[in-house]
Amino acid sequence: MLSCYRRVVCFLLITTALLTACGNGAETATAVPPIIPTATVAATPTAENLPTGALPAITAVTLDRPTLPRYESLEMVVEVTAVYNNPYDAREVALDGLFTAPDGSEMRVPGFWDGQEAWRLRFTPSQAGEWRYQLHLTDANGVSQPAEGTFAVTPSDHHGWLQAGNWVNPDYSGHYLVHHDGTPFYGLGHADALNILIDGFTVERGVGLFNNMVEAGENYLVWWPFYTSSPVSGSYDNYTVSNLNLIDAVVKDAQAKGIFLVFTIWDHPQLRDNTHAWGTGNWGGNGFSKLTDIDTFFTDPEAWAWQENLYRYVIARWGYSPAIGLWQTVSEINGTNAYTQTDPWHEKVNAYFVENDPYRHPTTASRSGDVDWPEGHLAMDAPQVHLYDFDNDAVGAAQILAEWTSLMFKRAEKPNWVGEFGVTGNTYYPELFHNAIWAALATGAAMTPAEWNSGGNWMRMSPEMLADLARLGTFVSDLPLAQLKPTAVTLSSSDPDVRGWGVIGADGGLFWVQDFALEGAPIEQVHADETVRQGVSVSIVGMAEGVYEIRPYHTWQGTYLDAFTVTCAVNEPCVIPLPDFADDMAFKVLRK
Repeated sequence: MLSCYRRVVCFLLITTALLTACGNGAETATAVPPIIPTATVAATPTAENLPTGALPAITAVTLDRPTLPRYESLEMVVEVTAVYNNPYDAREVALDGLFTAPDGSEMRVPGFWDGQEAWRLRFTPSQAGEWRYQLHLTDANGVSQPAEGTFAVTPSDHHGWLQAGNWVNPDYSGHYLVHHDGTPFYGLGHADALNILIDGFTVERGVGLFNNMVEAGENYLVWWPFYTSSPVSGSYDNYTVSNLNLIDAVVKDAQAKGIFLVFTIWDHPQLRDNTHAWGTGNWGGNGFSKLTDIDTFFTDPEAWAWQENLYRYVIARWGYSPAIGLWQTVSEINGTNAYTQTDPWHEKVNAYFVENDPYRHPTTASRSGDVDWPEGHLAMDAPQVHLYDFDNDAVGAAQILAEWTSLMFKRAEKPNWVGEFGVTGNTYYPELFHNAIWAALATGAAMTPAEWNSGGNWMRMSPEMLADLARLGTFVSDLPLAQLKPTAVTLSSSDPDVRGWGVIGADGGLFWVQDFALEGAPIEQVHADETVRQGVSVSIVGMAEGVYEIRPYHTWQGTYLDAFTVTCAVNEPCVIPLPDFADDMAFKVLRK
């Protein structure tokens, strides 16, 4: 039976759902659930009848404010009359907005049914001035007349969502991320993928984990929202309202606090059944299991049509937010039942986000630990690997991170990163963590490697690790890497126990050196070592001719040593004398 929805709505208090999900606001750690909880699905609105063949109509549009600062977000509540069975099926009904900027450029943005009372459309403007909008509603009978209006955008200090550098400015490097307005960005963060509410939630403080991250200087987090809060935990065609509201609140709080989310669509358990070598996943808790079996999920046309509905909904409901740092379309795809469909299906999902996200948040995806995926890297915007095989070698972690990061850096001019890494326990930390993050920076990573955290044996970010991230953040804070356009250089050392890596362009960059004499040694020996390297120099192949200022940085203390200058000759290695150092040292390189 055809039905239509015509409602005037009031704003939903998201915090009600969050307080229920988080223990009535108590700031206690949330246990990591083994599977997705039982779903509660959206109530279907009461039906009305329309004359056969009547066009849909937009009867009212309410803006949450008439004026807003640049890169903040506007929400519209849209009252409609239309004929359809399911508000989550864009083949039956779809709300779309055309937004025209002051300079005449246009953005097409999808709207969504909120699961309770209203059609909504969320939008984040990128220019100051007057914006115009046209909203259209489409159903089986055709397209509505446009609902039109304007709103004003004022200047602000916000910088917008993340982009690859060369998307914003063709003169910038595509190896690094920048904000939409071109402001430099370097990612400092980790993975708390399973349990984003592990540090609690209150109305007053929001997401406790975000508060702790801000205090520590972190700016990005890997998150698997579908692991515990999937919109399709109950059904593929009727989304779970409590989970939608929880994700709303998390994204909104992240935006307010400057945290960028690696927002994962499919974590591998969602797409794995008990026939897989990794063991039982959570396919039975995935609403798509009510539509198809796991094998045909990746190929069936109707399954793909409902995936498109889901991806459109994700973009419409959360893509508006600058807090979406990256879309991770799938995490560890070889842990799913994709098998021979790994590349075709990934490319299809990736293409949907590239072609339909009006904000063009970069895409990423992964295979499991220590496995290359060249086909995937060429398709996605931000290549990544996962690394867990360190053989209990805190010093050797640098070589592993350097090799994988260099591989991705050379493969394509895209921002690359290590999306997961680590070892259980804290025995090999902080040295393993320290060497990993600095080696990744020195070989061209766009963000620090994301250390896997979930409590238990995988522990949490320790104060020492957070302090290490903060020191690296200080070092890169005034290095506009995308603008510098550094390339990989080759370092050789006068001391056979010292190695190094660097990325340096015509106007500057950085390099990092490491004493690796204890590579493979027991961690107790590494902890106790106090060796100071003296009189070492490095020869760098790949630096352009000219005079450079070299600023040594003590990576364990977060302090600069006295700067000095070197002159590099054309077509010759540039020889740089190093100050005495223990363990490792970083160097900022700036053309004079």
